[in-house]
Amino acid sequence: MQPLHPEPTSRRPVWTWAGAAAGLALALTMFLNTRAPNTPSAASRPATETFMVSGAVVLGDGTSFTRDDRGGCAGTGAHADVVDGALVLITTTGGFAGGTLTDPQTLADGTCRFSFSAPRVPAGQDAYLVMVADQDPRQYTEQELTGPSVILRVD
Repeated sequence: MQPLHPEPTSRRPVWTWAGAAAGLALALTMFLNTRAPNTPSAASRPATETFMVSGAVVLGDGTSFTRDDRGGCAGTGAHADVVDGALVLITTTGGFAGGTLTDPQTLADGTCRFSFSAPRVPAGQDAYLVMVADQDPRQYTEQELTGPSVILRVD
């Protein structure tokens, strides 16, 4: 016999992520349009130039994640949405790009680390807002995001 009410799932529907992305894009556009005009170097780049952001998302506080018996991990409490498959969204006035968290690992230094890669990030922007899962977005420069391996701490 099946229950009348299905068990709630912990995964958020796709429309939730789409709404979050649209809201973040709108907020970023409004924020950047109130700032000073683009610098000459940013304005001289072609609008179609992009770059890839690759790196890791780290939960370093032992109370912000749990370990599993296979060496993996997942966020807990306020970081419960930082899990394998969660969205990484990079938003600019020139557009947005995204990727997903993969390969969760508990490291010997007591941290939980996820890999991610976000291709086709618009280049030449004054600011980049990066949102991991449903965590608060943080602002970065292009230089900070183009290093050999970007480390984003979310705790």
